[in-house]
Amino acid sequence: MAEESADKLIEKVARLKSKLILKSIAVGIFSSLMVILYRIMLTKADSIREYALHMYNSNHLYIFLILFLVVINSLIIKKFVKTEPMISGSGIPQIKGVILRQIDYNPIKAIYKKLIGGFLAILNGLSLGREGPSVQIGATVGMYFSRKLELTKMEEKYLITAGASAGLAAAFNAPLAAVIFSLEELHKNFSPMVLLTSMIAAIVSDFISKTVFGLKPVFNFQLSSTIPLKYYPFLILLGFVTGILGVYFNKSLLKSTQVFKKIENRILISSLIGVVLLLTIPDVLGGGHDLVIKTSKVNITLKQILIILVIKFAFTMISYASSAPGGIFLPMLALGALIGKAFYSGIFIFFDTNNTYMVNFITLGMVGYFVAIVRAPITGIVLITEMVGTLNHFLELSLVSFVSYITAELLNEEPIYESLLERILESSGGLRNLIRPHQKTLIEITISTGSELDGIKIKGFKWPEGCLIVSIRRGNKEIIPNGEVVLHAGDILSILTTEESASKNKRELIKKATSVKE
Repeated sequence: MAEESADKLIEKVARLKSKLILKSIAVGIFSSLMVILYRIMLTKADSIREYALHMYNSNHLYIFLILFLVVINSLIIKKFVKTEPMISGSGIPQIKGVILRQIDYNPIKAIYKKLIGGFLAILNGLSLGREGPSVQIGATVGMYFSRKLELTKMEEKYLITAGASAGLAAAFNAPLAAVIFSLEELHKNFSPMVLLTSMIAAIVSDFISKTVFGLKPVFNFQLSSTIPLKYYPFLILLGFVTGILGVYFNKSLLKSTQVFKKIENRILISSLIGVVLLLTIPDVLGGGHDLVIKTSKVNITLKQILIILVIKFAFTMISYASSAPGGIFLPMLALGALIGKAFYSGIFIFFDTNNTYMVNFITLGMVGYFVAIVRAPITGIVLITEMVGTLNHFLELSLVSFVSYITAELLNEEPIYESLLERILESSGGLRNLIRPHQKTLIEITISTGSELDGIKIKGFKWPEGCLIVSIRRGNKEIIPNGEVVLHAGDILSILTTEESASKNKRELIKKATSVKE
C-alpha cells in the first residue's frame, strides 16, 4: 500500500464508522458460532471424561484404554503447538501482541488447531478454561475477515478487538464485561470506535449464544440479601487476602512456565497427572465451572476446602505450564470461589451460623482473586455481576475489588497477561510482526482529568518524535489543532505516526494522558 497522507487517513477514518458497523455484525456472528462450537466441544469432553471414570469404576482394566487415549491426545496437542506456537496457553496475551503489531500468525490454522487442541486438553482433564481461547478464536475471526477483505491495519485492529469482545461474550454470556475487557485490558484506553465495534459484536454474539444455551447466567447462584454494613470490615480483609493470593498466583504461574519449558514431554506429563486426579479427586479437573457450582451448594469442612484449593492451584500451574491450548480465566474464578468459601468458613462462620452469606463470599472471592491477577477491576466487577445475574451486590463487589487491586498494586507485581506477553516476545525474539517502517497510521488517545496533558497548550508539550496531532474531538466538535490550542480532559486526539513507532508512542502517550500531575 502506498504511503497515505494525514488528510486521506482522516477522511478514511470518517468513513469507517458506517462500514465497520456491518463488518462488526458479521464478525460478531461468526465469532459467536465458533465459540459456541468450542463450548459444545468442551462440554462433550467433560462428559466423555466422566464416562471414562464410570467405565473404570465398573472395570479397572479400562485404565489401559484411558492411558492409551491420553497419550495419543497429548501427542496431537504437542504437534499442534509445535507447528503453531501461538495457540498455546490462554490466547489473550497473543491477541494483545497482535494489536500491538508485535505478533502475527495464520488465522485459519490457529482457529482449527485451537479448537481441536483445546478440546483434547480438556478431554485429558487439564485445569484450563475456555474463556481465553474464546477471546483468541473471536479475535482471530476478526483478523481473518480483515485480511480477506484487504482492510487497513487500523480497521483490522478494530475488528480484532470486536472479535475478542464477541468471543468473551459468547463464552460467559457477559456482553458488557466483554466490551469493558476490550477497553480496559486489550487497549488500556477509551476509544469511541473501539467501544462502538466491540459493543455491536458483543451484543450480536450474546444474542446468538443465549439462543443456543438459554438465558440463565453462567453461575445461577441464589445469593442472599446484601451483606450488612457492620460486616464490611470482613470484606476489606477478604480483599486484602485475595490481593496477596492473586500476586502469588502470578508469581507461581510465571515460575512454573519457566521450569516446565525445559521439559520435553510436559503435555504428556501434565495429562498423566490428570489421569491420577481423575481416579482420586476429579473435581479439580477441567476449567472449574462445576466445581464453583458444587462449592456453592455442598457443605464441606474447612480442611476439605483447603485440600481441594491447594490441589486445584497446583494442577492449574502444571496445566498452563504444559503449553497446551487453554486459559486461566475459569480456573482462577474457581480458585477464587474456594478462597471465598475458605475465608467464610474460617472467619465469618462465627458471626453467621446459618450460612446466610456463604454464597456471597464465594462470589466476592471470585471477583477479588480475578482483579488481583488480571488487574482489571471494572471488568471484574461487571463480569461477576453478569455471571451471577444480579445488581444487588454491586457495592460489595466494588469494595473487595478495589481493596484487592490496591493490595496487588502495592506488592508491585505485573498483571498476568502483561507478563505472559513479555515471555512470548522473549521466546520469539519479538520478530513475529508485519510492521512496515515507513507506513503511516493513526493512534487515538483520550486525555484524563488531572493528567500531564490536561490544561496545557499543544506547543507546551514535548511530543514523541514522529508524532503529529491531526485532529481533536471535544464532545461533538472537531477542532483543527495548532500550537496555541489548549488540551482538556475528555479530548480525543488522533495522532499520525509510523507503524514502526506506533506501539511505543501510544504506550508513552497513554501514560502521559492518564497519569496525574505531581
